[in-house]
Amino acid sequence: MDQFRVLSRVAVTVMCLACFGFSVGMCSDSDPLIQTVVSNEDLPYSAKLNTVQNITESEWDSLVMMSELPVLVMFTSDQCKRCSMMDRILEQEDSIYAGKLNFYKIDINKAPVIAERYYVRDLPTIIFFRGGWLEDQVIGFNPAKVLRLVDKYAH
Repeated sequence: MDQFRVLSRVAVTVMCLACFGFSVGMCSDSDPLIQTVVSNEDLPYSAKLNTVQNITESEWDSLVMMSELPVLVMFTSDQCKRCSMMDRILEQEDSIYAGKLNFYKIDINKAPVIAERYYVRDLPTIIFFRGGWLEDQVIGFNPAKVLRLVDKYAH
């Protein structure tokens, strides 16, 4: 069942990402099919999306290193389009796993010390922490791997 859930999220994510790549009305709010899917409370992906919290260097220790829950941190930048796509995926996952896994993002231009500490060289870079220790890392845009790791650390 868990494999089906991950695969269905990957399929939905890929479909949505295809829409982000086009500047046509196929994925707009005016589409009645999309309005039906988004407004249907019975569907697992209809939850209201949380905004993944931006954190600063001064918040790093208290929110990431001392967290009792596992933490996912996406290193990002305003100019990174792949980061924007991944942000939408993480917002969805944050809604699903609220209270089981903390989701944060940090801008490498505003927190260069932390980016250097974890050797962030490509964006997005997603790092999973547990008990203040780096557990896993995903470099680049790889939604399938991120979703597998979210499932792993949220359980």
